[in-house]
Amino acid sequence: MNHLLGTPTRMVVTAVAVLLLVAGGTLAFLALSSIEHLASGSAKKTILVECDFDKFRQIMVRKNATAAIVGQSGMTLIDERVEDLHVDTSQDERPLLNAIRGRSKADVQAVKKLRVSLNDPHIVADELTLRQRANVHPDAMNVVTESIAAAANLESYRTTLDARRQGTQTEVTLSVSLDVRVTVPKAFTGRADREVQQSAVDAVSEQATGLQRFVAEHAAERFILPELGRGSD
Repeated sequence: MNHLLGTPTRMVVTAVAVLLLVAGGTLAFLALSSIEHLASGSAKKTILVECDFDKFRQIMVRKNATAAIVGQSGMTLIDERVEDLHVDTSQDERPLLNAIRGRSKADVQAVKKLRVSLNDPHIVADELTLRQRANVHPDAMNVVTESIAAAANLESYRTTLDARRQGTQTEVTLSVSLDVRVTVPKAFTGRADREVQQSAVDAVSEQATGLQRFVAEHAAERFILPELGRGSD
């Protein structure tokens, strides 16, 4: 009797083992099968720049800050073109004199189109086209730069710069966000997310370093003269 009962029991155990092996193999196959995944990353950093806001504003407007900062973010500026520029001096009784003294009260709005080359191992695209919108006020500045369209596997890219007066210094908050479409085994999507997140962290840190270095190069100058072909403020 025990012998008769034991046989089907062993069969059941064997069948369960086979099913577990098949299930495990299926799960392993699914985990290693490549899928399309949108990996996102974002980072923000606030720094204090050893430069009063009035001079910081002059440096950012009169010198080529775009090329300097972009160059510290794994990119190289290929071309930049002004699409729109508006200067409002209605709140400044002596716009020319204040501009010369570095105390301009004008509001400046500018839109640029940028073309940059990329150097990031996680991004397939060689070039990216961006649109930059800058709003410069007597006590604050906001610059938003974002991709116009996807480039290869880079779905979107966006950076912001917010600066304001902080005593004799300037407080600057920088942010970077990007979306990268990758094809990886399903088990590696988490790794892809971490790598793209690290790209954002590195980019915002490099931008902060580039901005500090760029401002320091000009902060000691008594007069901040505009570069050839650029307007003054």
